[in-house]
Amino acid sequence: MKNGYKLSALAIAIMVSSSVSANVNIEPDPMNSPFIKDVKGNIIEDYSPQPIEPAIFSMRMFSEVAVERGDWFNMSANYSSFQGVGADIVYDFMLPPRKPQPIIVAVLDSGVDIDHEDLKNKLWVNEDEIPNNGIDDDNNGYIDDVHGWNFLGNSLGVNVDHDTVEVTREYKKYLALKENNDWISPEKLKYYQGVEADYLENVERYTSALEKVTEATEEANDYKEQILDVVDHKDFTVEGLQSLLGHPNSEVAEAAKGLISLFESWYSFDYLASRTNSYKESLDYHYNLDFDPRRDVVMDDINNPWEKGYGNNDVKGPVGAHGTHVAGIIAAERGNGLGIDGMANHAQIMAVRMVPNGDERDKDIANAVRYAVDNGAKIINMSFGKNYSPRKSVVDHAFRYAARKGVLIVHSAGNSKTDNDIKPSFPNRYAKHNWSRPISTWLDVGASGKYADDAMVASFSNFGQETVDVFAPGYRVLSSTPGNTYAAYSGTSMAAPVVSGVAALVWSHYPDLTAQELKQLLMTQSRTYPELLVKKPSSPTELVPFSTLSISGGIVDAEAIFAKLENR
Repeated sequence: MKNGYKLSALAIAIMVSSSVSANVNIEPDPMNSPFIKDVKGNIIEDYSPQPIEPAIFSMRMFSEVAVERGDWFNMSANYSSFQGVGADIVYDFMLPPRKPQPIIVAVLDSGVDIDHEDLKNKLWVNEDEIPNNGIDDDNNGYIDDVHGWNFLGNSLGVNVDHDTVEVTREYKKYLALKENNDWISPEKLKYYQGVEADYLENVERYTSALEKVTEATEEANDYKEQILDVVDHKDFTVEGLQSLLGHPNSEVAEAAKGLISLFESWYSFDYLASRTNSYKESLDYHYNLDFDPRRDVVMDDINNPWEKGYGNNDVKGPVGAHGTHVAGIIAAERGNGLGIDGMANHAQIMAVRMVPNGDERDKDIANAVRYAVDNGAKIINMSFGKNYSPRKSVVDHAFRYAARKGVLIVHSAGNSKTDNDIKPSFPNRYAKHNWSRPISTWLDVGASGKYADDAMVASFSNFGQETVDVFAPGYRVLSSTPGNTYAAYSGTSMAAPVVSGVAALVWSHYPDLTAQELKQLLMTQSRTYPELLVKKPSSPTELVPFSTLSISGGIVDAEAIFAKLENR
């Protein structure tokens, strides 16, 4: 065995048996699925009509025989066909005898449902703060921050939900400069002209897309009405329409045929509705030059990047689905018979809300990082990203502060199928000023799929031989969502917390490691595939060595890390 540890013959026999049965259910590449909806940020929502359900496992490691696990990222690639990180093996066979230490993991995200059944016992608690007394008891600048902080609200409890994206804000600055006839340097003018082209291209794209989906919806509704005029039909899925193809009324048969044909491109009424809502949301909020919730809700001085203390302690916010999902991957309670098993038994989630439905602000990123560091977080998970960073130097300052304090920073690589070596996204480890070295404790994470085949790199994932450190499971990952629910999401947003969870698992048992040493372990002990060719996300007809898509060339592997530490 490559990792140098041994299991009993009985355990190996059971696991080999279970992996054979798992091979019968190979899923298609996620972006070829008709049930995928892209969402702003680093998440791909999966609208499959057969969602993965939570399951209660009596034998966690061997459950493939009975049911496909939604939290497959826990599984062992050594003993099953699933390319998980092997957390189950670690817990059952490899933990050292020493007493584990709690590790605070800050989830910088859209909000976390702290009342969720699988998370409520896994929260960071600010012991120096008396809950709900309206006083900043610990004098850290934040009132009643018991489980974290929300930088997207005000003291009255009102919160920002939707916001614009950064290109809209930058284009708005350019329009104001032109209106005032202000002088713009040639370098800045070139930048703003790029911003303008980007903004107008996006508005045109979403406007055209909305027109197309509106036409398709009207056509679909016409077919549906033709059928309902004659038949009291209930099931308007492709499968449900098959029974109408031989209907004696030719108009019904033709309408059913037309609707099935339409669904070859648009799949279902639910998909049409999801596309309509997505495009309208982009035009109404993300690219709306007149929309400014920040001014009316947060009421901070947006031009003062060093301001702190604004916001409130509502760490869930209006929705919190994305952050709750991320938090569950890291720390959902293990072995409680509910939902999923998170990665790290001794992780404590610090919820820091700073990602709206739109682009996060540089000021909020910097404040969130400092808040996390100052309140004891050892790991910061950031499953977000954007294309512009107008105050990058402020963000860089916060990241350098975190690195000096020995904090591991885990960031999702992005879902635009691009090479981050060529086209960077923000935030990133590279300082705005060339004289500054890259952030030493930073990890960018790409998303991998379930099986070791040519689709193992998720087709939406960003990559980069010089900029993406490692890959981790990020396809159809089941985790917690608000209101004691669970859902399967895909995205590099899911891959980053897998790495954060492995890091927390390791650090809780080996607290003497430095952040740089832990980062090196995550990379050097990653599971490599020397001969595996995979589809390149930016050019899916091209097969490339998996080893060329990241710095480490591998997938994070908890088993290998614990084996290495056991033998040191």
